[in-house]
Amino acid sequence: MKSALRHSRTWLAASALCLAFAAPALAQKADPKFNAWMQKNQFGPYQKDEKWEDVVANAKKEGEVVVYSSTGTMNKVAEDFAKAYPEIKVKAYDLGSEKTIEKVVREQQASVFAADVVYTGGTEQMVFDLLPNNRIVNYVPSYLNDRIPKEHRDPLLTHVIEAYGVFYNSEANPQPPIKNIWELTEPQWKGRFSMKSPAGSLTTLMMLAAIVEHSDDMEKAYEKHAGKKLKLSPDIENAGYEFLHRLIANDIVISDNSSKIATAVGLRGQAKPPMAFSVIHYLTKNQSDNYANAIPWDLQPAALFAYPTYVAVAGQAPHPNAAKLYVAFLMGSKDLNEKSELKQPFRSGASADLLQGMAAFYQIGTFSPRTDVPPPPNSEMWPKARKLSASPEFVKDNIAKISDFWTAETSR
Repeated sequence: MKSALRHSRTWLAASALCLAFAAPALAQKADPKFNAWMQKNQFGPYQKDEKWEDVVANAKKEGEVVVYSSTGTMNKVAEDFAKAYPEIKVKAYDLGSEKTIEKVVREQQASVFAADVVYTGGTEQMVFDLLPNNRIVNYVPSYLNDRIPKEHRDPLLTHVIEAYGVFYNSEANPQPPIKNIWELTEPQWKGRFSMKSPAGSLTTLMMLAAIVEHSDDMEKAYEKHAGKKLKLSPDIENAGYEFLHRLIANDIVISDNSSKIATAVGLRGQAKPPMAFSVIHYLTKNQSDNYANAIPWDLQPAALFAYPTYVAVAGQAPHPNAAKLYVAFLMGSKDLNEKSELKQPFRSGASADLLQGMAAFYQIGTFSPRTDVPPPPNSEMWPKARKLSASPEFVKDNIAKISDFWTAETSR
């Protein structure tokens, strides 16, 4: 196995943080201080239809909002928010998915309540650890209740739906070079397929969970490709794990940088470019950097592995109204609707007024859970393409096992 992380460190999210799954999983612990904070600031069971002008006025009085985030795009949102609300100072920290969770937990264990907004993927930590342990509280602005499906606002608000996709170079391959995902485990792709390490990347681990959960689909895809039943390797329990086992054994290239992966695949002038799993918003590099990345949309069983990214208010946030305002800003204006005419550049003018904090994310590969938001440019294939995703319950019960499997396989 080729890898920039050949001796990968232990997966912190599955071990060092010691996930504490409640029973039932989403029942929040009784905590008088937390409950008093919720009641005072109208969160959780105390949330009412806000008088939005009061929320805005109180947010301006608070004068600050602190955001812990897994993405550098949040810095652009902070800039846009500061323009819209110059009375409120924004402190946005790009920590990555793993460190966002870790920082919230460690601070609150020390009775330090510094964060107002927590933004990251990682279903197992956000839904089954931080939420039941009062580290965060779900907040959905009232005007969005009938614009977002229940599964994307309960138990936590989804800000965007993103996906990993299978990437190939369309200059070197006018047609997709593979039709079935199992082809990536064969000799012609030995040492020519790359992906980001799940060590430190909750979203990559979610992709692996989707593959394992949909082992039936993976098995059917193998049989369709090979024309025979799948024979599992010793100690491998299903087709999802078997695919990962064979993929790793096929000299997979593991990186710690998604941008470099997209560059390695999409750079023009290559005679024999690699393929990769990559976050599909890197398709935007086709326009910005003249790359030739493409997705084999008809790949069996799927070319896309979708996952949610959540936004929540931090438990006992010091600036609760500013937190509410920031969450609402992230989700887009109440005036935004399916007939809205959105033009580039999205972060300025009338489009920015409608998209608000969504403007920085408004690109192929990043989709709002709102049913009334027009799709971003060049996203025509997204609604039609099959997408595999891991359910919260499966993630909760299996993520540590998948992490251990990956560590063991890549250490051989």
